[in-house]
Amino acid sequence: MSWNIAAHDWAVQILQNHMRSGNTRHAYLFVGPQGIGRRTISLRFIQALNCLNPPAVGEFCGECRVCRQISQMQHPDLFIGEAETPGGTLKIDTVREIQHSLSLQPYEARWRVALLLRFEEANQNAQNALLKTLEEPPENVKMILTASMENALLPTIISRCEVIRLRPMPLADLQKVLVDEWNADEEHAWRIAHLAAGRVGFAVNLLQNTEKADAILDTAREGLELLMQNTRQRFRFAENFKDVRKRADLRNIIQIWQSLFRDLLLLSTNGDASSELPLTFVDLKFDLLEMAGKVSSERFLFVLNQINHSMDYLDANVNLQLLTENLLLDWPSLK
Repeated sequence: MSWNIAAHDWAVQILQNHMRSGNTRHAYLFVGPQGIGRRTISLRFIQALNCLNPPAVGEFCGECRVCRQISQMQHPDLFIGEAETPGGTLKIDTVREIQHSLSLQPYEARWRVALLLRFEEANQNAQNALLKTLEEPPENVKMILTASMENALLPTIISRCEVIRLRPMPLADLQKVLVDEWNADEEHAWRIAHLAAGRVGFAVNLLQNTEKADAILDTAREGLELLMQNTRQRFRFAENFKDVRKRADLRNIIQIWQSLFRDLLLLSTNGDASSELPLTFVDLKFDLLEMAGKVSSERFLFVLNQINHSMDYLDANVNLQLLTENLLLDWPSLK
């Protein structure tokens, strides 16, 4: 069975070459933004490692019991570790439970595999605990980590893994995948390809969940409205984040703001060539163009940097409302 990993044929080739040469690493780290296919390629790799009836070395049948169970992340030799919710914290207890399971012999598969998802959410204790297993892995064990960024991981973790950095697809190529493989019409596929910023997994998710795509656009529109508001109105918006349990919601909003100000920066710098720019919010292009002409590209760059820095603070124990207020104070006022 084909791995069917759009945009990442080169990564599949690397993994298959490792298998064919009998030189698979004990640990792999797949890095890339959310929705780019980190989990999918990890599961395909685990299937190829453990398939009962592989058509060839480096491939898998997709039909045997092991392949089906791995696809559903329910195989007894596959151990999943992740934070309870996206944006949460992967704690040391979860890592220790997995380490204990890995110390046992495989139940039926060739390899026992730990799949640690969104490992950038692991706290320092959890990362330090994993180091011992990475340095002295048990026999018949493979460890696979996924992360959105490397700088959130300890350098010692990275150095002990084979790092594979997944890249977004060119937008035209992603549009073709959505049309050919998911029966999307060309205009809608183009819109979704932009909204997903070339991340094929995220694009498919948006294609199947129109409400989610609409919600992202609504959040971007709300960001444009905030640019037209005064400080009091902006602080009223920040009051939505009095509750610490809104951390994941604020993270999602700030990620959308990152894309919004990236679009504004692109348009303020290259407005004359706007039709050729890889904008995220193509549906808002005319509103973006109007606003981009009112502020210097340097100011948009400054705000974008502040937004990027705020993502780091979200992982710390900060007051969410105060963080939002400080961030919005840096925004230009276009009223």
